[in-house]
Amino acid sequence: MKTKFAAFLLFICIACTTEDEQTVLPTYPGGGDQTPNVPVQPTVPKDTNQTPVPPSTSEEQDVLSSFEQKEFLEEVALEFMENVSSTDFDEISNFVNYVRSTYGDDYDWDNVEDWYEVTFDGLLESLGTVTHESETDYWYGTTYEYNSYYSNYKAILLLSNFTGHFTAEDNKWKYSTARDLRFFFHDQNDRECELTLEYNGNVKKVYMFSDDDWQDYESDWITDDYYVSNDYYDRTQYTIGVPEQVVVTLTRGREVIVKVKVNTDLSSLQGDRFDISRNNASFTSEVNLNNGYTFMLSQMKYNANSDIALSFDVAKNGSSLATVAVSSEITGIPSCNVDAFSSESFDMDDYEIDDANAKNAFVKIDILGKVQIQGRVSNVRKYVDYMDEAYDNDESESSFKSYLNMANGLADINLFYNNSSVRQATVKWEAFVDETYYGYTYWDSELILNFYDGTSYSTFEAFFNDTDFKSVIDSFEELVENYEDLVD
Repeated sequence: MKTKFAAFLLFICIACTTEDEQTVLPTYPGGGDQTPNVPVQPTVPKDTNQTPVPPSTSEEQDVLSSFEQKEFLEEVALEFMENVSSTDFDEISNFVNYVRSTYGDDYDWDNVEDWYEVTFDGLLESLGTVTHESETDYWYGTTYEYNSYYSNYKAILLLSNFTGHFTAEDNKWKYSTARDLRFFFHDQNDRECELTLEYNGNVKKVYMFSDDDWQDYESDWITDDYYVSNDYYDRTQYTIGVPEQVVVTLTRGREVIVKVKVNTDLSSLQGDRFDISRNNASFTSEVNLNNGYTFMLSQMKYNANSDIALSFDVAKNGSSLATVAVSSEITGIPSCNVDAFSSESFDMDDYEIDDANAKNAFVKIDILGKVQIQGRVSNVRKYVDYMDEAYDNDESESSFKSYLNMANGLADINLFYNNSSVRQATVKWEAFVDETYYGYTYWDSELILNFYDGTSYSTFEAFFNDTDFKSVIDSFEELVENYEDLVD
């Protein structure tokens, strides 16, 4: 039951945003397509309502050789890992480990579970109907009839229904009535801590899924050659109330250890069925930790059969460590309600997706403001189709290379340094002989870096080799081990 309660809170926290933010997609400067000879400006401005301004000539840097780029990338990689040291999370790890061991499975959660069950059961409403499903098999002259009977219920889950204060005392959670939801406990240094769940704004009701809970079973031989089996279920249709804003705060004394803020805009929704072909959704979220780290989803916008955009940033003490931005035009999305995705009978083949496509798909990855990978794919469906056709013709060198070249022609993905508009390398697919046996030669492809100094290209494996990047690889493996130690 603790798992159900945690899952419910987690879903609500992932589902919520403000209504006043306008959709702004990452763009090339000036919008529109760029010719191959015109460099793009990889900077995504903090104020996304402004168009990025290309750097001045004095800020431009020369195209580096492949050797110089290895040195620069090694330097940036090591700097990034130094900035995300596992020691930054020692205090939080110690706190979490103490809370988990003290208030975990060995703690008395009976009052919380009883509160949840009473609250949840109070939300169930019988629809007064029974759904019957039946299958019949025949085997060696015997008929087998399998019946399923579903008593139908509905439940509307609203945060306003889940209220109360729980205080950790005498090895159990003591409950008291309240208008909000809070948990009070102490840390390893006997400091008082408080976990609070709050919500604000209008609430949109969205039908999300149905769940079948098995109740009983019976079977009998009606005759010597006719067998009947009956299963009985409670089928509940769940509608979630999604507030405009949800805030989860964990404090210790006056110190905020973790604060999570999630905003949701579902203003286009009429009724409680979210149809991905017609309805729009917008989400933002921010996670702030007391060690200076911030995880920011500054936008995740979905405009049905129009466009989609996502921007995510990880920062430390106000300085960005890594940023990912993605956007695309989308068309041909068939009518489908979100509750269909949770159905056991969901089958993508039941939907007409032949016309679904994404165009001008843009992606940008920025590391420390020093390394940027940015580009776009003009037609995603054609890109995928060309790659599929290439591998359907992997015995023919000319056909394989032809389809690979057509896929490359739809993509323009480049490597930049220090937010300069000078392209240092481009990312392409290159054809290689995979293997030859019994007189047949099969072709494969690998991503390569084609350097703009005009002298060389390299596969990723050859460029990021164990020798040149030994210090980076060693540091990364050590970093992973240190983080693993935090959760052991």
